[in-house]
Amino acid sequence: MNGPSFAGASTQRHASVSSSSTNPQHRGSATNTNSSSLSSSSQHLNNGPDADASTSSLSSSATPPDYIAKPFTRINDRTYFRDPENPYPLPCDLPEIHRQSLRTLTLIRVFGAPFCAPQLKDKRPKKVLELACGSGLWSHACHDYFLEHDAGAAKSPKDSKKTTTSFTGLDIVPIAPDLRRKGINWHFVRHDIRKPSLPFPSEHFDFVFIKDAGLCQSATAQQMDLLGEPLRVLKRGGILEVWDSDHVFRALLPNPTPPPNLSKKDQNHADATATYTISSATPFAAAQNKYLLDYNSWIEKAFEKRKLTPMPCATIGLSFTTEADAFHNVGSRRVAIPLGAEVRWEQTSGRGKLNAEQLALRHTALTTTIQMIEGMELMLMEASGKSRDEWDRWWAAMTTDFLQKNGLANGECLEVGAWWGQKR
Repeated sequence: MNGPSFAGASTQRHASVSSSSTNPQHRGSATNTNSSSLSSSSQHLNNGPDADASTSSLSSSATPPDYIAKPFTRINDRTYFRDPENPYPLPCDLPEIHRQSLRTLTLIRVFGAPFCAPQLKDKRPKKVLELACGSGLWSHACHDYFLEHDAGAAKSPKDSKKTTTSFTGLDIVPIAPDLRRKGINWHFVRHDIRKPSLPFPSEHFDFVFIKDAGLCQSATAQQMDLLGEPLRVLKRGGILEVWDSDHVFRALLPNPTPPPNLSKKDQNHADATATYTISSATPFAAAQNKYLLDYNSWIEKAFEKRKLTPMPCATIGLSFTTEADAFHNVGSRRVAIPLGAEVRWEQTSGRGKLNAEQLALRHTALTTTIQMIEGMELMLMEASGKSRDEWDRWWAAMTTDFLQKNGLANGECLEVGAWWGQKR
């Protein structure tokens, strides 16, 4: 599920994160993507009947609750799944939806489009499935992309009005607004992707897209059959594409060499966004920032307990390799987004001073990272063994280090990836 961030601590802490997210250049693009619909469609997550009264346990009732009819619980003023068998560690409320929306917009900017598969740029799919769709923001962005490019390539005004692509969003809870009101041929299906099969016939979709679903299934389930069902419902010749981000942070070492097979277009886009394309030869070191070192150790411990993988990018890449016989024209793209506005070794690399848009991109990547850590607060507190007062002191020191002291100047980065293949 594509959903939001953790606000279970002090007002001062929440204000510091909010104020760090106010760059008008980047936030403006987020507000123009149906934010009012997101707010209205997600109100029931915070106030509706599905959420129990505030509780300190996910399973406090002696009688087994109905997780389908009432999937949520309230803990420290945040909304979570109440099903103890569901490993998803993030909240499911409006702040987390906004965080996921910013992350989606960041990835679209980094990759240059709502998808990376080159086949889709010349042939628009008729039926698109977005798994773990959350707010439906990606489907909305993809629809707008197709519409804009159809209009640009149209031979007549009549051709530019053709909207033949239908979008189906699937998620465990109905967070997405009714995108039909925005002129999108949209259908929502409520379904738990942990179930053994998807509720669609075989060879039904031309394009299946999955983003940030690594936290929805255990690492074992991902390794066994991450792509099996998406491939089943995909037509022959159709495209399967998966995007995700790692949850453990590393430091990019100075002056990484671009991959030898990187196209000039992709290199120019990486230069324009001040990001770095990753290959197997890209040099990394362990994070040097002491707060990210703390976080890394806690997240690995917490995820091991929940049987989640902290580095889904490796798992996804392995899944595509395992299913190689099912694809032709397989491709991938890995990108590192530095979290520091000023990385020390960049000052002598010849890249030059970052412009406003490049700074906004890094600032947004950092903001979504801080909000993600905030969203996992209870789990990280448990893994660290910290009391509430100890955690609040650690949090205040971390945000000060990240936002005011340039503590991420050693090259710590957010690693994101996209993998795609065309079904044989």
